[in-house]
Amino acid sequence: MVLSPLFPTRRDGGLFNLLASAAVLVVLLAVLTWDGLRDVVAEATGLSMARGEMLSLLALLAIAGLVFHLARRIWNLVPHARFSAEERRLLRSLPHAVARGEIQPYFQPVVDADTGQVVAVEALARWIKADGTLLSPGQFIGLAERGGLIRLLTKGIIEHAVRTAAVWRAQHDLDIPISINLSVEDLEANDLVDHLIALCDQHGVPHGAIRVELTETQSIVHFDVVDKAVATLRQAGMAVYLDDFGTGYASLSVLHRIPFTGIKLDQSFIRTLRDDPRADAIVRASVAIAQDLGLSLVAEGVEDWETRDRLGEMGVRHIQGYVYARPMPAPDLIAFAQQAQPALTLSL
Repeated sequence: MVLSPLFPTRRDGGLFNLLASAAVLVVLLAVLTWDGLRDVVAEATGLSMARGEMLSLLALLAIAGLVFHLARRIWNLVPHARFSAEERRLLRSLPHAVARGEIQPYFQPVVDADTGQVVAVEALARWIKADGTLLSPGQFIGLAERGGLIRLLTKGIIEHAVRTAAVWRAQHDLDIPISINLSVEDLEANDLVDHLIALCDQHGVPHGAIRVELTETQSIVHFDVVDKAVATLRQAGMAVYLDDFGTGYASLSVLHRIPFTGIKLDQSFIRTLRDDPRADAIVRASVAIAQDLGLSLVAEGVEDWETRDRLGEMGVRHIQGYVYARPMPAPDLIAFAQQAQPALTLSL
């Protein structure tokens, strides 16, 4: 007998379909032995035939539900079974791509709207394959997270960023802070903060030349661990920004409990700023919070001059977005920075 897939639209449900089909087989076997099950229940309980059959049916359903639950649990414990063939191919290639330097940071400038000075750049991962194909973050970042390879990817980007900062200082006399994205899980890993500081020392990069943008703060469980990691970074001279400010339900609580240097306004508010009075109010309130707490503030996702000017009226000076530049390779960033402002200084 052939069982058709229970979830034919799932491209990653092959193993789950197999296990679920096994659950159905168990039910069928139980049905075939229905008389035996009914006799056992009736003898054990002493119930009448009608009530015994009802209890037998409930027992049968309970067995089927248990097997189905176990099938789902087993399926969830085998993560690679949830990936398509193409995704599995990318996951197998990812560690080799990191080792070969194919995954590199592109840099998007943060510009002082008043002076045109590039005050920082954010390092954003791009996968440049051997054949020249460029993969955007959306094609592999989430996949790396699901496949348990995000730490490997993060370390690769960190190392690229620190080496880039060293080259900019030594060969181009550019002291532009480079922002790297770290998740709460990264900070909870005891070795990553020390690794970042040691990399800077190894390459002769001042600690202040690296910024950290903390993401996924809604998932913080161990506030004491994250607080200690942020304090370590701050004591080393690195600025630490709360990324995507305003999107997590715990943003204000996190800002209250952890000593950040600044905040980055989430682009979802920036992109609707012109047409949504609520977004306008949230941005104004965020600017006031930053000013009252003595925090730096960056607006990301700014795509047009009208929005940039509106932010300027609110007191937002540091702008990141397509209105100035898209993420670009390191050589292009150097040319952009030198054109935007001949004399660049480190700005925290």
